[in-house]
Amino acid sequence: EKGADIETADGSPTKLASNAASVGWAFPKVKLASWDPENEHQWKTEGNKIATRNLLASIPNLTCAFGVWLSWSVIVSKIQLMHDKDPTLFPFQDWGSPTGKQYKALLYTLPAIAGLSGGTLRIPNSFMTQVSGGRNVVYNTSILLTIPMIITAAALKSKNCPFNILLVAALLSGVGGGAFASSMSNISFYYPRKRQGYALGFNGGIGNLGVSISQLIVPICMSSSFGKGPMSPETEGWPNHAGWFWWPCCAVSAVAAFFWMSNHPDHGNHPKHETIMNLVYFYWLEIVALIAALIAVITLITTRASPAFTSTAAGKIGHKFLLVVIAAVLEHLFMLYLSPKPVKERLRSQLVIFKDKHTYIMTYLYIMCFGSFIGYSGSFPKLITDLFGYITVDGCTNEGEFSQGGDQETCEADGGVWGQAEIT
Repeated sequence: EKGADIETADGSPTKLASNAASVGWAFPKVKLASWDPENEHQWKTEGNKIATRNLLASIPNLTCAFGVWLSWSVIVSKIQLMHDKDPTLFPFQDWGSPTGKQYKALLYTLPAIAGLSGGTLRIPNSFMTQVSGGRNVVYNTSILLTIPMIITAAALKSKNCPFNILLVAALLSGVGGGAFASSMSNISFYYPRKRQGYALGFNGGIGNLGVSISQLIVPICMSSSFGKGPMSPETEGWPNHAGWFWWPCCAVSAVAAFFWMSNHPDHGNHPKHETIMNLVYFYWLEIVALIAALIAVITLITTRASPAFTSTAAGKIGHKFLLVVIAAVLEHLFMLYLSPKPVKERLRSQLVIFKDKHTYIMTYLYIMCFGSFIGYSGSFPKLITDLFGYITVDGCTNEGEFSQGGDQETCEADGGVWGQAEIT
């Protein structure tokens, strides 16, 4: 069997096993026989093709992950707009039918919970590919992401949708936030050092476009009827279409990852029942992280009205940092004591990072960079509405279609009705 020449530590030549069965797009073999991206012969003959295919299959999955994670930034804005027009829409009776500022504050909880869950899930995702295999992690992550979007599509179809259902969906959407760590880690293994920046730039950069898709295309979907009648004669809007937009995208991306991504030869290796154990480890780590996030969410809900956290600005900010600490500490404890042995071993080997000052410096810089990007993206759509209200423009309505601009005389001469409309 042909392979690539390498040298061992003593300088003697040996061979890398051939990956011929893993090259191409027609049902490639999932498990790679060998992998060394620094070996020029293997890279030129097989490696580049395999790595490119994995990258192209990875990108849409990460795009969907970011899109689902940040979808709540626009969903809550649409819910609030519709509720302001007709208070019978989404009154959230299970939370006491809040009104005014209380209603607006409550809606911020959804993107906040998605963010908290996503941050918690980053912890196990940082080494999940080594435990379960990169391809297994990516396609199962996209499968998981269909769940909160299906819930959203079904729940928001009713104007009396319970808020607790949306809390569950937002919590599960955090799977998309955690996916960034596993996706970037996985792709880095496939490329030589000199090309990792190229690969990670495409994977992470295009993946981040999921945020833009959620904030540019999903609002159009939520404002389009697609043949359905309005939920209220007072206003139009179909917020459940956000779920209908994303869950099929996630399903298609999962199929692409299932067929066209690979597992590294050193990842996801188990003595018995390898495929089953990879899935068990993946779902175990995801569920444990979601439980840690859930405990933090319960803490958020039960303490959100406490005077200790609401009386001062410092208390409000400290409250949010406390939740992050709770989720992070619980997740580490769960992994140390409730995880399978391979996970515990990998985690303990990484504990040395806490002794390095650069860990804390990089954490601070990452919070300022990526944290601000996600934080602003998650809060600005609704924050802009809360601060500046709804913008009205003059225009003409003719045959049911509103056109901005023009003048009243021309409008009425053409049989239209001159008036104002809100930009939503």
